Formats: sequence, structure tokens, C-alpha cells
Amino acid sequence: MRLRSRFAVTLGALFSSLALAVAAPNPASATALACSGFGCDGHDPNIQTWQSGPVTTYGKDLGNSFYSELRWGKTDGDQYGWTRLQYISGSGASNWTLYVQRCTKDHSTCYWRLGATKGGAAAWTAKVAGTANTYVTRTPMYYNPSTYEVRACVEDPSGNEQCTAWY
Repeated sequence: MRLRSRFAVTLGALFSSLALAVAAPNPASATALACSGFGCDGHDPNIQTWQSGPVTTYGKDLGNSFYSELRWGKTDGDQYGWTRLQYISGSGASNWTLYVQRCTKDHSTCYWRLGATKGGAAAWTAKVAGTANTYVTRTPMYYNPSTYEVRACVEDPSGNEQCTAWY
């Protein structure tokens, strides 16, 4: 009798696990969601459907095989920007921090380290297609309405900040 109840419990747990696995959404198959204004701050730009872009507006050679870019695109009628850092594998990218700065055009209100991300961060890094060892890490995207401006910034291992021009 005891063997049957143990078997029943095991079988019940197995079926429950299977039911949960089928019902749970797969984060790897994430689809682009509607994006509107500041509510979309922090979203992954790689899963958005873009009406225009994404394109690089400004880039900055940081030296030692590091290059930063201000990327932007328009989705659901709104413009968003993010920072992308390109580097060679093994160059110490994890010692670099990339982020977005966003200010009102008169700079009365500013946000200085939006989406701060370390180079090589697992969820935000990809190999550049067609290269042997070049990678990019990106920040999440941030809303850039006509009353604001954004720029891409990177802090090097010494704590020095380098930024693109405002866009």
C-alpha cells in the first residue's frame, strides 16, 4: 500500500511539473511589446519592432579597441536611445560601465546613469557577426521626447567618463 501511495505522489508531481512547464511563457521567445513614452524605459532594444532605425547617431573612439555609440530608433511613434560599447574579447570589458544620460533641453532635470551596465554583461552582450572576437554590450533603451536630449556615456576602469555629443 505504501509503495502505491509513493508512486501516486511521484506521478502527481511529474504531471504538475509538466503542466507548469507547458503553461509558463518562454523568456527566450520574447516578442516586442507596444512601447509608449517613459513607461518603456529599461526595455531591451533588441526585441523591439522599429519604425525607423536603429541607427548610430554619434560614436566615440575610446582607445585600446573600445568604441562607444549612441544608438536610437523609433517605435510606436516614440524615439528611444541607448548606449552600445564595442570591444575585443579579452580586453577587460567588465571593467567598463556604459549608461545613458538624459536631460531636459535646458538641463534643469537630468538623469545621469540610466541603465548602467558592465561590459560583457550576459543578457546585454552579443558577438559582432562576421568577426573573430569583437563583441558589443548595450544598455536598455530610454525615451527621448522632443523636450529632452540623450547621450551615450562610458566610464573606463580609472573612473574617467567619456560621452558622445547630446542628441
